[in-house]
Amino acid sequence: MSTAAVVSLHQQARQALRAGNGGEALNLLWQALDKTTAREAEYQAMLVDLRALLVRQRMFRAALSVDWYRGDGEAERELLEQVPVADRARTLESWAELERDPGRAKKRWAAAAEVYEEAALPARAAVCRERAEDFEQARVLWSRLASALEDGPDRYAAALARFNLARASNVLGDNAGAHQAVVGSVHLLEEAADRYEQIGQRERAFDCYQVLLAIGKQSDEFEHVLEGIVNAVRILREDHLRYYALQQYEEALGMARERGEFAAGATLASEMAQYAAAQGMPQLAAHGIRTSALMWQSVAEAAQKNGLPAELAENALLAAVASFARQGQFARVGQLYTALSELELGEARRAAYARSAKRYVSASDGGYEGAPLPAHLRQDTSYPDVWHVDLIEWEQHGRASDACADVVLDAAHYSEIIRRRALVARLAALDVEAEGERAPAASLVRLCELLGQIELYTILAPLETLFTSPAPEVRGAVVRALERFMYKRSFVTVRAALADAEPGVRAQAYKTLELLRFPHAFDPLARVVRESSDVEARKAALRAIARIDTAEAAEMVLSVLQHEGQAERAAALDGVKKGRGGAFAQAARGAWGSLPAQVQASVRDALAARGEAV
Repeated sequence: MSTAAVVSLHQQARQALRAGNGGEALNLLWQALDKTTAREAEYQAMLVDLRALLVRQRMFRAALSVDWYRGDGEAERELLEQVPVADRARTLESWAELERDPGRAKKRWAAAAEVYEEAALPARAAVCRERAEDFEQARVLWSRLASALEDGPDRYAAALARFNLARASNVLGDNAGAHQAVVGSVHLLEEAADRYEQIGQRERAFDCYQVLLAIGKQSDEFEHVLEGIVNAVRILREDHLRYYALQQYEEALGMARERGEFAAGATLASEMAQYAAAQGMPQLAAHGIRTSALMWQSVAEAAQKNGLPAELAENALLAAVASFARQGQFARVGQLYTALSELELGEARRAAYARSAKRYVSASDGGYEGAPLPAHLRQDTSYPDVWHVDLIEWEQHGRASDACADVVLDAAHYSEIIRRRALVARLAALDVEAEGERAPAASLVRLCELLGQIELYTILAPLETLFTSPAPEVRGAVVRALERFMYKRSFVTVRAALADAEPGVRAQAYKTLELLRFPHAFDPLARVVRESSDVEARKAALRAIARIDTAEAAEMVLSVLQHEGQAERAAALDGVKKGRGGAFAQAARGAWGSLPAQVQASVRDALAARGEAV
């Protein structure tokens, strides 16, 4: 249908052009541009005529945006001198990205960096310098940016700039400069992470801990690795992303083993085993216990090799004994007691260990059924270079035209339909941004609607900026658009909307809150239930929680049914009736005997409404 509409509108536009009516033709092509699900061939043909009309109307930025979508380098070249310097730099950067010859690519990256500097965009310029392998100039740019940010309110951006300065200094062999930048970055990251957690933006705190992890890897300082890992795992566990958390544990164990940090590794392995057992994964739990035992043995060996007090080796071997005994590995237990009896300890302790070893002389090891996390449960844990990505977002200051341009130009990662939606939104954003504060509220609302169709994380920053509008209809449109953005960061704006002075904005926030139901939304939804004094907000959050199929959500619903008021209980039951999945039914059956009769009746009715029995 969309293809037919595009073809029809395109034909009408050509007829209008033949009749000399360029304005009508342009209007028809704008309508065709909105048909983003059309076939590529028909859409591309329409874009050729649209681009020609845009050039004729001297709408050069819009025309260049069309060229970006079409990937027409020659057409882009024709417009470079007609557009602002930032658009020129972005075009040069796209050419560098596409260049396959390494030598020519470096020159193109350098050219893009020069133009970004001219546009006063130092973060993008520094990234391009790094891609050109010009780390000397990159270090200069990162240093300037770090100095400019260090006394400002954005501790996270300042930390990233410092980290990038450390990276560049490290490549250049400036160890002292790299160390100084690392110290500053770690301090700022810890400040930023604490603040993000206090205000409920734990996904941003997670970013801080991932950068700490990267700092530890680069600087070879395991304390930073450990701090990053421990806190990242904590957030993943609290967000119920168990497979991601378990993979993070395994990655940490690998790094601990490589760096000889066996005591820290043994502790992490024990934590992983306890968590895996709680998640009903006995083989992985057994693997964690075995890993912990082996690492404690390595601690003992290192202590003896380095001439440390025998008590250190003793404590490590006793920890290994406990771990192996839990798994029925009694032959290994006997070997460890023998090793304990040979340490330079008091005669009484050595004799006691020797007696213990004799009890295990004929013991054998039981069957071992441990295994690492299975391949089919492993997730894609590739993590973006937030030290670049987030600084670029900061530098764009929430401009929708910039965020959309990045999507339009990234054909490698985004589908044609997403890139078309970003193109339409960029063209609308160019008009809005040209108007500045004079932009009509209706145009801003339309921009919100277009941004909402893109549904990418990178679009959150422009929506957050639009939410600062004094027009309530614009703020409402932002919150309505966020219905599609299944990210924890979406709750930052939604929570602000719940406290909006305009009733219509609050009403939309209730609707959006109920629709943002996905597993790791549990924590921000639960915060609304716990902290909000708005009954409607709590009800919306509870309806969402009741439709999240996790044990934690089910337990909270059962608690609400037993302890909260009538309005909250009704909302939770409404969510249960509309929900799917077995977590709530399983939790209800497990707690059935302790539930009051009234709650039992409510649960029974709610499950019956969706065709289930207790």
